[in-house]
Amino acid sequence: MIRGRKILIVEDEKETLTFLADGLRRLEFTVETSEDGKDAIQKVQDFMPDVVVLDIMLPQLDGLEVLRWIKKNKPDVFVMLATGKKEIDDIKKGYSMEADYYVTKPYTIDEILKGINVILSFKETSFN
Repeated sequence: MIRGRKILIVEDEKETLTFLADGLRRLEFTVETSEDGKDAIQKVQDFMPDVVVLDIMLPQLDGLEVLRWIKKNKPDVFVMLATGKKEIDDIKKGYSMEADYYVTKPYTIDEILKGINVILSFKETSFN
């Protein structure tokens, strides 16, 4: 398991945001949070996370726009879409926009952790 890495959680539902942030901190990740898309872009620039756990339905700027910005401007940052949008067309769209992992609500902390570990394991083998 890869711990101690930087995770940015972008989620506008406060309960879900708190659940994820607390769970990942207990697992020894360094966690920052954001509740809207515009703030998320600023936090990606300032915090430089290894992984962004990103909801799609957000105020200010939706998650797909944030994903597009990250892939264009910070291609070393991996993105997991963690969303209530669970139709096959939604999932296809997320992956076609270069999401690195996709999980649908309701999810458990173990499902999020699995996705982070898959992404970070790939990152470790790809760039080292």
